Amino acid sequence: MKAKVFKLYFKTPLRIGEAGIGLERAGDILHSDTLFGAMATALAKLNEDVEEFIKRVSAGELRFSSCFPFENGKYYLPAPQLPVERKWRFLSLENFEKVISGEIEVKGDETPYMKFEVPKVVLDRVTSNSGIYYLTAVKFGDNSGLYFMVDGNDGLIKKALKFLQDEGIGGKRTWGLGKFEMKEDEIQIRESGEFYTTLSLTYPTSLDSVVYWKPVVRGGWINTAKATIRKPKVIMASEGSIFNEAEEGDVINLSIAYSDLSKETGHDVYLNGRSFLVRMVIPDET
Repeated sequence: MKAKVFKLYFKTPLRIGEAGIGLERAGDILHSDTLFGAMATALAKLNEDVEEFIKRVSAGELRFSSCFPFENGKYYLPAPQLPVERKWRFLSLENFEKVISGEIEVKGDETPYMKFEVPKVVLDRVTSNSGIYYLTAVKFGDNSGLYFMVDGNDGLIKKALKFLQDEGIGGKRTWGLGKFEMKEDEIQIRESGEFYTTLSLTYPTSLDSVVYWKPVVRGGWINTAKATIRKPKVIMASEGSIFNEAEEGDVINLSIAYSDLSKETGHDVYLNGRSFLVRMVIPDET
């Protein structure tokens, strides 16, 4: 598989929130649904055709992975969710290709980032007494950052990323977090086999297609001009989940199931659960 790559070199720390972890902890994957929401919002602010962007993703004409770490020319990918004793978090491209070809005796790889706590002062609105709380963010080393893969016409993605470079991506952007510089590249992944692992969050169209998976709860917030609104929680298959067929996933219009959501936001709200698949072998010993 050959794919276009967008590399994000972060100039300021990145805050990646996850459902239920609080401010004192941070995630290390910028998920594909977050990326989708950020790019759709950017296109709307630019008065670009955000409906066309949503249409292409919904139809499977434009697909992209979640964001994973890179360092110099070395790309890391999420380990497939195989039922083996050795649990890897990320694998270098070389080791990832070994695992998806059926080899499981490989070592996990150290990733080029560190997490640190940012102290913040908060004032009590009634007493004006001050207190300190801590927020965890991710900082990348030199020549490292996050990247994601794209399959399809990337014209709208480029426009969105150019806007987001200065706007920031992720959480706490009003603090100056999440600003980056974008560069382009390509990646080649040698793949084979009758099974598939996903490199994006996936909303399966049928649980019958799931072989091994890690369910994750997705939620978050929607910022509008009038208010900040909590998104409904949805369970999705994490990156690295394995399917017995080419599970397409789906883009969910949350406004259909939650009619009040579109009334509060003034527009439909979509969740990107489209897959980004790589073929793989499941070894007999699993």
